[in-house]
Formats: sequence, structure tokens, C-alpha cells
Amino acid sequence: MPPEFVHLERSGGVTTITIDRPPVNALSRAVVGALESALDTLATDTTTRVALLRGAGPRGFSAGADISEFPALLEPNADTRGEGIQRLADRVEAFPKPLIVAIHGFCMGGGLEIALACDIRIAAEDARIGLPEVRIGILPGGGGTQRLPRAVGPGRARLMIFSGEPISGRRAAEWGLVEEAVGPAEVFNTAAAIARTLGAQSPHSLAVIKALLRETSGASLRDGLRTETAAFARLLAHPDAREGIAAFLEKRQARWTTRADGHADA
Repeated sequence: MPPEFVHLERSGGVTTITIDRPPVNALSRAVVGALESALDTLATDTTTRVALLRGAGPRGFSAGADISEFPALLEPNADTRGEGIQRLADRVEAFPKPLIVAIHGFCMGGGLEIALACDIRIAAEDARIGLPEVRIGILPGGGGTQRLPRAVGPGRARLMIFSGEPISGRRAAEWGLVEEAVGPAEVFNTAAAIARTLGAQSPHSLAVIKALLRETSGASLRDGLRTETAAFARLLAHPDAREGIAAFLEKRQARWTTRADGHADA
């Protein structure tokens, strides 16, 4: 049987997605395909409210694309979209539920491009995070030239992309590339605790909020506020709003509804 490069583990509304391709979790075509399949499955899985992405093994989250597959990109009619990593990053960004990534060790190239598409990034202080593609005469083709400047600003993005030099998880937190940098032994537990907190919220509300934030990320303030008002009105009309308000007033835990398709109108 072929090896399973992606494992799913469900617990209390949180599903952990683990990339497991020793030694450095390189993102081969097979790994990219397995991750896409996992996202498709979890998008409509009513037991999954939040997803948590991590890499197996001590060496890191992912060292990036599998360079041994790059010669195929030189062939006529080759798929040059970052060996599918750009497509995968788009799927990660469009995933309808919150997606958190726990970063330890190496998070390079395509690994960082996938992490940039996640909603929340938690890193080890000593993680090595970068886009080294310039060193082999190419550029980050999985979305790195577009998402990194939006996360850290154009100047810092140019420094990372032009030099190919990685930064530490601690520096990444200072630059706003990750939300929090913690001790290496605390990365997964910290990310999992955040996932559990989000998993306790209304799945419908989370989906609407995520869709709203994505839809309005490039909108003017006026247009964004108009879209926010419409989303707010739709949430007020949903049963979870009545349940949440009642639970607060009655000092009890809310019992949220779950849509069968795992999505929410936004």
C-alpha cells in the first residue's frame, strides 16, 4: 500500500491534520493531493469545527516543495503553479472553518506559503521561517510574493524574498508573521488550546465571520462596513444568536446548531 502522508485526528470538535513525510515533510505532489483531499473532507464534516495543521517529526513543519520533482516543470505543458502549492494555499485560505497552523523547526518555501494561507499561526521561538527559492534561481510560486507582503509589509517581505534568508519564530512574531512565538515544547499545546477555544464557539458564526473577513480584506472601509452590517443581520436571524443570548442570560453553556454541509452563508 502507498504511504499515508496526511493523518487526521478528531477530538472535541478539533481535527488535527498532520503532514507525515519524513524526513522534512517535503510537499510532493502526493502530499499536496492528500492535503487537498483532507480539506475537502473536513469542509463538510459536521464533527469538525476547527482544523489544526502541523508537521510530524522533530525537524520541522515542512521544508517546502519537493525539489526532486522540479525538473518536470521544465517540460512542455507543465503545471507551473508552484507544483500545486499555490492551488493548495488557495484551498487553505478558502477553507470555511478556522484553520490554525503550529510551526516548529523548518517552515520554508511552500511550507511557509501554506502557513501564510492559514488563519492563525503559532510558532516555536527557534523555528526557521523563510522563502529560499531565489537560491535556486526561481521565486516563491505558491503565493509567497503576494501573501508575505500583506503579512509583514513590503520592505520586510522584499528582504526575506530577495535574500532567501530565514528568520526565527521569535522575529516572525515581532514582525507580525505569526501571532505568537512560544517555547519549542509548547507549540502544539498552545495551538491546540486556541483551537479548543474556537471550537467552543458557534460553527455558523465562525464560518460567517471567516467569510466576511476574507471578502472584505481588500474593500474600502465604507464597503466593508456595509458588508459587515448585512452579515450581522443574518447572524441575528440565525437560531444560534437566540441560543447564545439565552445561554448567556441563563448562565449556561450554549448548545449550537450545526449545518449539515459545514458551511455558512456570508
